[in-house]
Amino acid sequence: MESLLTLSIGDYRAVELSMRLTVTLIVMTALLQILCLSVVERRFRLPLIFSSVALLGAAWFESGTWVAWKEAFELAGTTYCVTGHLLAGEDRIIALSLALPAILVSFGLLHLNPQEKGFRNLCWTALGWSVLGPFFQFVSLVGFASCLAQIRRVLRGAPSIVAITSMALGFVVTELGFFHLLPLGKLAGENLVRGEIIHSLCDILALVVPGVALLIGILKISGEEPKSA
Repeated sequence: MESLLTLSIGDYRAVELSMRLTVTLIVMTALLQILCLSVVERRFRLPLIFSSVALLGAAWFESGTWVAWKEAFELAGTTYCVTGHLLAGEDRIIALSLALPAILVSFGLLHLNPQEKGFRNLCWTALGWSVLGPFFQFVSLVGFASCLAQIRRVLRGAPSIVAITSMALGFVVTELGFFHLLPLGKLAGENLVRGEIIHSLCDILALVVPGVALLIGILKISGEEPKSA
């Protein structure tokens, strides 16, 4: 129990750096999508706007985990001791529930007709995931699988494959951690530090990589259309 109450300066800074990096990369991805609005065709702007707004919202909640981490520990000599403030794990869940459905819907906007029933089902599924995902763990898994099933026939090209693979990998690692199947260490301090770093890595895989892949895919399609025309 003693190891849970104190962290070395190196361990504390490693977790803080991973959280800062996660927030920064999410914001940078959203800003890149916004900046590219001026160079893509009009019909590709809505997916970028939809995704970038969701990523900015996710970054806001991800920053909450960083702030909570700083409040949960205070420097006492050569170690960091707990202050009694709780870590904001729910902020990370809300961030994923906001951005992941939005990114999948954005991929759907690239290839699906908004008037089709399939696209409407995708939107309703994504909305249910966003609303219920923060409260029920299984809803996120079911929502991801349902959204993927509805857009699987239009997924093509390396960007789409990279995005879906990265999301799935983030989900798998997160679930392994949820069921305590990851080798995080025997000491409570090691378990906490490594767990938070892995959470940050999963957030990058689930949010940043798909966001960049979406942007690359849109730029690629937008650049090919004038040639084909």
